[in-house]
Amino acid sequence: MNKRISLFITIFCICCKLFSVEIERIVPITSDTHLKVEIYLKGSINENVELKGAINSSVSEETLWKNSLGKFSLKNNTDTIVTVTITGLTPVLWSPVNPYLYNLSISAGNSVSTKRIGFRRFEMKDGHFYLNGRPVYLRGNAINPPQRGIPEELETSKEFARDYVKFMKSININIIRIPDNQNWLDVCDEEGMMVFAGRYGRPKGATADAPPADFKLSENIYKSIDLGAFTPHPSVVIYVLSNEMPYMGQAGDLYREFLRKMYESLQKWDNTRLYICNAGYGLGKSADIYDVHRYWGWYYNSFLTYLNMRDMDMWQNEGRVQPITFTECVGNYTGIDGRFNLCSRTKQPSAQKCWTGHLPDSLQADAALSYQAFVMKNATEMFRRLRKQNDRLSGTMPFSILFHNWDAIKSFDEMQPKPAAYQMGVSYQPVLLSWENWQTQIYTGKELFIVAHVVNDDDYGRDLENAKILWKLTKDENSFISGEISLQKIPYYTTSESILKINIPSTLSTGYYKLEGEIINDGKKVSVNETEIFIAGKDWLNTPKQKGDIYVYDKSDKIYNHLSGLGYKVQKVKLDKALPPNSILIIGEGSWNSVTTERSPILTGFVNEGGRILCLKQDYKTFDTKWLSIGNVKLLTESCNNPEYLSPAYAYMDGMNINLERPSHPVFDGLTPNMFRLWSDYSNFDESKQGFPKIYPVTNGFDLMNSDLSKIAIIANYSRGLAATGLAEIFLGKGSILISGFDITGRISKDPVTDRFFSNMVNYMLSPKNHHLYVKVNEPIIWGDYTSEKGLVTGAYNGLMLNTKPIIPDNYKDAYPLKTDKLGYQYAGSYGGWNTTPGIQYVGDGRRAVAPFTYSAGGSTVIDEKTGEGEGFFFVSVPQSSKIMYTVFENVTDNVLYMTLTLNDEVKQTNQIPPHSTTKVETLLPRNNNLKVHFKGSRQLVIKSTYFH
Repeated sequence: MNKRISLFITIFCICCKLFSVEIERIVPITSDTHLKVEIYLKGSINENVELKGAINSSVSEETLWKNSLGKFSLKNNTDTIVTVTITGLTPVLWSPVNPYLYNLSISAGNSVSTKRIGFRRFEMKDGHFYLNGRPVYLRGNAINPPQRGIPEELETSKEFARDYVKFMKSININIIRIPDNQNWLDVCDEEGMMVFAGRYGRPKGATADAPPADFKLSENIYKSIDLGAFTPHPSVVIYVLSNEMPYMGQAGDLYREFLRKMYESLQKWDNTRLYICNAGYGLGKSADIYDVHRYWGWYYNSFLTYLNMRDMDMWQNEGRVQPITFTECVGNYTGIDGRFNLCSRTKQPSAQKCWTGHLPDSLQADAALSYQAFVMKNATEMFRRLRKQNDRLSGTMPFSILFHNWDAIKSFDEMQPKPAAYQMGVSYQPVLLSWENWQTQIYTGKELFIVAHVVNDDDYGRDLENAKILWKLTKDENSFISGEISLQKIPYYTTSESILKINIPSTLSTGYYKLEGEIINDGKKVSVNETEIFIAGKDWLNTPKQKGDIYVYDKSDKIYNHLSGLGYKVQKVKLDKALPPNSILIIGEGSWNSVTTERSPILTGFVNEGGRILCLKQDYKTFDTKWLSIGNVKLLTESCNNPEYLSPAYAYMDGMNINLERPSHPVFDGLTPNMFRLWSDYSNFDESKQGFPKIYPVTNGFDLMNSDLSKIAIIANYSRGLAATGLAEIFLGKGSILISGFDITGRISKDPVTDRFFSNMVNYMLSPKNHHLYVKVNEPIIWGDYTSEKGLVTGAYNGLMLNTKPIIPDNYKDAYPLKTDKLGYQYAGSYGGWNTTPGIQYVGDGRRAVAPFTYSAGGSTVIDEKTGEGEGFFFVSVPQSSKIMYTVFENVTDNVLYMTLTLNDEVKQTNQIPPHSTTKVETLLPRNNNLKVHFKGSRQLVIKSTYFH
């Protein structure tokens, strides 16, 4: 057999020893037709040796290649590296569907070294990844064992690794991120699981401000330590040189240049893999892949931000054509019991509030798991179906916690996958049916417009022919309407769209339905998916209506026509004269202007005399908030659709998953928190059009941080840390103003939830019943228990931070001792751990007075340590008979701590709390049963409970 053998010999002087030639190790690097192998030899001066090699199938032991590699003489008493390249090979290629492997052996006399290898070609062309000449989309997962807290003997075993990798393949994942562990890498080779791997963190010897000074030493570390262990493994297709290094300023320039040079050097050493130089932050400026880390829908923004991926130019370097990957995304770190893991002194508690808010503890786990799966679905499916507009979208690798159990497990079966894992199995189907549905709430008798996307990433590269979509609308396993869509041929690695218009039967009852679909190809089911829809029946708006006079000031007639049609007594006004005090005024959306500002004294007088105003959303550019008479009311200006990183705002003007701060409030009659996740689009949007769907319930929210909260009842809030308000009632004189940021008018008669909510607001303002400024409390307040708190702590405004503490498993307690820092944060061993030790879950347990504070760009709370003491407060209405307030404090430190309680600026009491104690403090109440309770003292003190007697 004639093969061409290219020999390249590099000699490094390491030490001088006299012994027979031995092979220390070999470093094989394979492509589809060639093998390069570095052979590290030990020998004595002028010793001659012949090197021989063979490549045999690991399956059949059939010989692929066997030959002498040549004779070599070791010079100058040195160790020698012989680099040999064998070309012209015709192996069976390794792939996820055919993980074919070979055994390589190299001999020097009696010294033999072996490695198992595989052959494949992984490259990029035209902004796509190619494996063995065929484009491939990377369906990945970024958080995997080992080094995640599973007992080491178990998690490093081949048996566990194989069970894990097989499960990953069963949910259609084709690439994972793992550290250097040979058992795991061997299993990935054997099972056909691609790997992206390398150095996560700084290059060795680097600092936060600068890369390593010794470039050559750093290069050798990459070759011998960071990447060298991966070279024999065909499963490893992407090298990572660093993770989230500086990308701005001088430090960013230094790192970019260092990584560019390192890439150029390493690429000469191993050009069979593609490179990410600075995962997440480098944006492909120094290497092959345009890689991004974005946690849209967790730390910031929302899942809709992914629609920005349609803009190819936004995600490319000028003059280059690069595949785009998100090797970290999704987030949503749920803990052992399903609730979000509230690791202290991190961004996690702030993010949790944005998505599951102040739901009762009994609902938090289901809500968190559901939302985690929701973001997983949208991140992965949108990335794939948006290839129609941006075909360089090439891979997603969510960084999320997919299993309940980690520590103390005895087998993989005990890990228990979460709903998000099974969602990946759907969203990562090689042939994907994906419903683009922006009408999640609809009336019977209306037409549902939906787009059925089909993405053909068949694992075997086959075209999809003779296929059809079967769909049906179901509820409780009963089917009410069904149909079929015939599909044209969909070539491999392309997408297809079909418009589906469904007339919702007028006979359906109110409830949640599913649109289920499946792709049938040659009689076989190749893909399934579903989308949930709330359908309102004829009885939905048959609710009692309050009587009374309604005046409408509106630049359009929508509100007037709608309310008139419902039978309300409505009259249009120009605000040129006083209004009757026992009536309500509705200010229409966007109707505030300079004329309204001039006439605002009429509005203020109307409210002070007992009138009520429902002020619908207004434009921040024109709305004058001074007439509200509660200090600084700031209308928010930044949209969470803006992909700018870092996010330019902590709280957004628009948002989803609205938190019902007072869920039993009359404005929410007949409605549930789930109905405020998203509302139906009214703009006829689909992804082929520019812009975004109109589906956020709130689009014009406001910030009350610097407002007089003694006059405000916050009814609904949203965004990070619940720092944005969507609905609040302002009490002035004998009347009140219900100010809304909800997007109402465009959805009238289209979205049943919007209609019911608007009717509730109108009825509430018309009601002769007294409106309550403060929450009435008759039972003990268990701080940190949202149900018990009843909306007393309104997101970011009160200064009372949720105290979170870790639940440390018994087998972790020595390695992760419970600590408390000077600001009162409790943590296990060190801060963080939501991704590295997911077996430790942090839960809410009391509150701490920590103000003043701000927020970092990423969303973490930043406490002003110069103030020494923390402050916080809440407003409450207590029974008239109450005479005493009891407050229970917990001091987990070694020191005596102090806290001053002030009630209505009348009663002031400083309390001393002994170390390592739980202490009940008694405070006499002032005569007024509407209270402002103010705390000032040590931030380390935990306020456990408050009750009135």
